[in-house]
Amino acid sequence: MTTAPRPTAPEVLVKAPGGRALLFHYQAGEGLPPHTHADQAVVVAVLSGQLELRVGEARHHLKAGDVRQVQTQGLFSSLALEDGTTVLVTLLDLKP
Repeated sequence: MTTAPRPTAPEVLVKAPGGRALLFHYQAGEGLPPHTHADQAVVVAVLSGQLELRVGEARHHLKAGDVRQVQTQGLFSSLALEDGTTVLVTLLDLKP
């Protein structure tokens, strides 16, 4: 999945030992390229708009109110499907 352009840097809501919470504001067509968060659980909550979340080869269409937990050593990426998509991403370290 090609995700250009990238969104502006996320708002860092919380940065603490064991994890962090990030708030992304997307316009349609913006997203994050394939990447990994090895040794972390990732919780993606769509607050507004619609998002395509790709985990490996699986694609998940998420809309406002949807929450998806991702725990993978593989790649995942995101793509906003409409303007004004807001996504809360919580990263939780799995290893001490």
